[in-house]
Parts: sequence; C-alpha cells; structure tokens
Amino acid sequence: MMRLFGQEKTYIFPVFVMGLFSVTILAGFIGTLLPSFNYLPVIGHTNLSLSVWFDFFSYPGIQTSILVTIFSGMTASFCVVTLAFLFISVSYENALWKFFEKILSPVLSIPHAAFAVGFGFLIAPSGWMVRLVSPVLTGFHTPPDWILLNDPLGISLTIALVIKEFPFLIMVAMGALGQLDIKKTLLVGRALGYKKEQIWLKVLIPRLYPHLRLSIFAIIAYSLSVVDMAILLGPNTPSSLSVLVLKWFNDPDVNFKLLASAGSLCLFFIVLVSIFIVYLIERIAHFFLGPWITNGKRSSFLALFKPFIAFMGICIILFTIISSVILVIWSLAWQWRFPDFLPTTWSLNFWAKGMVSSFDPVMTTVVTGVASAFIGLFLTIGCLEHEGNYRKNQTNQNQNSQDLIGLNQIRKKRTNNFIKNIHYFLYLPLLVPQITFMAGIQLLLVIMKMDGYWITLMGSHLLFVLPYMFIALSATYLSFDERVTDQAMLLRRSYARVMLSVKWPMLLKPILFSFAIGFSVSVAQYIPTMLVGAGRFSTITTEVVNIASGSDRRIMAVYALIQQCLPLIMFAAAIIIPKILYYNRKGMQV
Repeated sequence: MMRLFGQEKTYIFPVFVMGLFSVTILAGFIGTLLPSFNYLPVIGHTNLSLSVWFDFFSYPGIQTSILVTIFSGMTASFCVVTLAFLFISVSYENALWKFFEKILSPVLSIPHAAFAVGFGFLIAPSGWMVRLVSPVLTGFHTPPDWILLNDPLGISLTIALVIKEFPFLIMVAMGALGQLDIKKTLLVGRALGYKKEQIWLKVLIPRLYPHLRLSIFAIIAYSLSVVDMAILLGPNTPSSLSVLVLKWFNDPDVNFKLLASAGSLCLFFIVLVSIFIVYLIERIAHFFLGPWITNGKRSSFLALFKPFIAFMGICIILFTIISSVILVIWSLAWQWRFPDFLPTTWSLNFWAKGMVSSFDPVMTTVVTGVASAFIGLFLTIGCLEHEGNYRKNQTNQNQNSQDLIGLNQIRKKRTNNFIKNIHYFLYLPLLVPQITFMAGIQLLLVIMKMDGYWITLMGSHLLFVLPYMFIALSATYLSFDERVTDQAMLLRRSYARVMLSVKWPMLLKPILFSFAIGFSVSVAQYIPTMLVGAGRFSTITTEVVNIASGSDRRIMAVYALIQQCLPLIMFAAAIIIPKILYYNRKGMQV
C-alpha cells in the first residue's frame, strides 16, 4: 500500500477517484433515465414512450409537491448564504467567532435525522417552546391545535435546514478565509476610512465567494432533495418531491419504479435549473454591484444590524444544543404531561430496551462508517499529496526555461495539470440529488444481482464520505510546510518513509478530524442505505426515521441520541488521541 505513495505514483489516486465517481454517477443516471421513458425490461417494459411522464405530471398533488420542494429548498439556501456572509462580516475574529471555531465540530457531528427529531420535539404544539410559556402566558392547559410541525408550506423544514446548513457553510468559509490576506486588506481599508463591515461587503466577500461556490451549490442540491429531514419535519399531504419519489421506489407495485425514475429526474432538473439561476444571479450581481463597490461610501448599514446578526448566529447554535437537550429529557421521561416543563417521573427503562434492540443497527453503522471513512481518508491523502507535489514542481520550475522544454515534456506537463484537477469530481455527488443517481444504481445492481451486499453499501457511503473529508482536510494539508519533509528526504529517507514518520504524525490531529467527519457523514446516510442495502441492512439512521413514524417519543429520543453519540465519540477520539500520543510535546497537541 505504501508503494502507492511514491512521489511519482500519486497520480493514481486522482485518476481512480475520477473513474470511480464519473462512472458511478453516469451509470446511476442512465439507470434512472431509461425507466423514466418506460424502458425497464426486468418488469416487462421495453417500448420507449413518454407515458411515464404523463402519469407523473397527472399524479394527484404533484404540482404542490414540486412547489413545496422549491420553496423550502431555495428559501433555506438563500437564508443560509445571506446569514453566513453577514455573520462573517460582523463577527470575524471576535469572541463570538472564536466560540464558533471551538463548537463547530460537535455541532456538525449531529446527524440531520437526530437533529430533526429534537427540533420537532422543540417546536411541536406540545413541544418545549410552548410548554415554556404555558399556561402563564398562553393559558393553554392542553396542546393548541396548531400546525407547527409538518406544516403544508414546509416552513418548519426550511427553518431546520437553515439551522443545520449554516454551520457547514461557516466551516467551509473558515478554511477558505486562510487563502485571503484579510489583515492587510482590513488595514488598508481602515486607513482609507472604510468601516470594517463595509470592507467585508465590498472587498472580502466578493473574493471569498468563488471559494465557496461549489459548497453553496451543494447546499442548494441538498436542501431541494433532502429526504430524512423532510420525512420528519416536512409536509405530509402531499409530501415533498424527494419523499414522494422514495415512497414510489419502495412501493410493492414494481410499476411505480417507473414513476419514481421520472420523479427523480424531475428533481435533478429542478436542482440543475436552481443552480443555473443562482449562477445567473451571481453574474448579474457582479455587473450591477460594480458601481456600488466603487462609489467610495465608507459607512455600512450592517453596523445597525450587527447585534441582530450576532443574535441570529447564537440562536442557531442554541437551537442545535437545546434540540439535543430535549432528546436527553425525553429519553429519561416516564410521565410527562402537558403543560409541565419537565417530566414528573423519570426512568431508564427505555434506554435499557433501546440499547438491546439497536445493537445490530449500531454495529452495521459503525463497521460501515469506519470502513468508508478509512478508505476515504486513504484516497483523500493520495489526491492531496498529488496536488501538493504538483504545486511544488510548479514552484521549483524555472519560468525562463520554457523554450527548452521538449514536446514530450510539454505533453507531460499538460497531463499533470489535467490530473491535478481530477479530484474536483469529488463534488459531483454533492451537486446531484442523491435519489437521482442512487435509484439508478439500485436498479443496475438488481439487474447484476449485486444489490444487498455490504460491500456495495459501503461503496455507496464512500461516494458521500469522500467529498466531505476532502473539504475538511485540504486546506490544512496543502498549507503544510514542505521544507520539513524536504530536510528529512535529504537524510536519504524514502518518500513513503518520510510521509509515515514525519508528515502524517505532524498532521495527525487534522487527519483524525477528517476521519471523524467522514464517519459522521456515513452515519447520517439514509438514501444509500435504503436503496442499495435492499432492505437487508438497517443502520441507526434508518431506524430513527422508521421509528419516528410511531407515537412514542421516548423510544424516538433514545434512538436519536444513540445516532448522535456515535459521531461525538469519534470526534472525542480525534481530540484525545493526539494528546495521549504527544503528551510530552505540547506543540503537537495544538
């Protein structure tokens, strides 16, 4: 394995990633496209036609499902991006920003399904928020007849998406901000009389946006195609398009798979058009905001809203924390009548039952998560090593010797430049709705009789684990001071030996954090487990969503907390292991 990390062989990693991601997504897309045009020979449909699309658009409530999907997804995405940029502008490097840096990892480790369950307990008509003001301020002695949860417009789903995706965009921004010379820019701007907030809006945010473009597109794609949170918080009659498509795929009548394929392609088209519209808005804003950027106005309207923006950021973290706290309370409650603020009696019985009944799903989750995160880490480091070597070669190359480069060397340089950018294929699974290509992959696996195997389940998780691990590790890994490894290689040590004994130990903490992020992403996967697992594998995430359809909040809370604890344990290990290994080397623990 270590031979692959030879300095001249690292190109293998980005080539493999390109092949894996492009072939898988293309195969899944074709596997979804053909059934949408009535071609699925395994169930007797061999004549290409548009009848499936006519059936799809005539399905009762489909227009409402599409509108709810667009409204909740685009509204959430707009709010996340706007709030993130405003929050960065008013709080960068102050006490609140430093607090966010410390708390982002545990916040991001909370799976979407676990957060949705806790958030539902919080905002429901009988939830903690209503109990907090009842009956003193409201006069309610019974839960009000309000549709706060699973509302027809998807407002509760939209708010939950904003709360969950905002920390993710802030985390990506923290990595991208290191590529901007912020201190000098602020110093020059302040010397010219500009307010800090105005410097951010006019100079730094436009420079930051290109680094976040792919992440913003990923947020749009996820918000429009989310399934687990939509099941728990979204409308039911009719449901969002992604939930409706999943329902069709799981229908006992196999003919509904044709309808599901058409629905998943429609969802893909909605995501594609939404991303294109956002790109057009970006271009239009670039054209029309030019005069405003150069008008010389020093003051900023953000100064007036600075407390409010900071308050919104704090509220997002508070809602996340309180949603976890309410899960703990419900998991220990035995009797809790409305409008009591806390349970009247407590019990550990549901924990005892939940730990036993969830053992198999937890073991499947852990084994799949560890395997996919380990392989993802191996591929991520390989791709980053190749990019690091390419950058080093470009820096060391004599700019004045271009005329001396032979034809073969020019071709080799172009090939290396092409291979260097292959790892951007990693972002494809984040920009394409999961259900669009995973449904096609499921159909292809059924035809090849490969569905329901653990190895295919793990591979489907890897498609989504790898991009997040790359995002988490790339900035730190590529900023490593290569002079350290150069000195080690001057001592006649092999490239692989230097990596194993010098570079990776020094980067142990970010590597472990990347592993923890990959594991938490695997834990949160719902669609791949449902479709590729073919019902033979249950993870803690699928159990949480399935149990959420029941009425016992205590069992739901126990399962949601178990799901939430698995990533937290991994993040705790990422913090503790470096401290144990380097207990006598303080600089290695930072």
